[in-house]
Amino acid sequence: MCGCSDLFTNYCDRLQQTKASLQRPYSNQILTPAEMFEFCHEHLKGIIFTYIKHEEIIQHHNNKLLDRFENYVAITGTRSFHCFVPVSESNLKCFITSQAMEYEIHSTK
Repeated sequence: MCGCSDLFTNYCDRLQQTKASLQRPYSNQILTPAEMFEFCHEHLKGIIFTYIKHEEIIQHHNNKLLDRFENYVAITGTRSFHCFVPVSESNLKCFITSQAMEYEIHSTK
């Protein structure tokens, strides 16, 4: 046997154990993102988790992004697009999905 099914079985067993350990009694539920992070950090040793507090996101927004949002104008007609590729200083190729072949050109001016 090549061991592939053994690896899959081991993976499935670990998922079942994780699922079972997530099933907590009513009095001990995971209710916040911080509690979920702590649980995952303690019980899922093969994965590295990062927890970013809400305050850090707000601080980053205020320090780095607020200036961008206040000083730039939205490009009309691009709300329904997902992927944007600069074509020139003032034009964007706008795709509905990242894998789409068809696009529309929108001006940034």
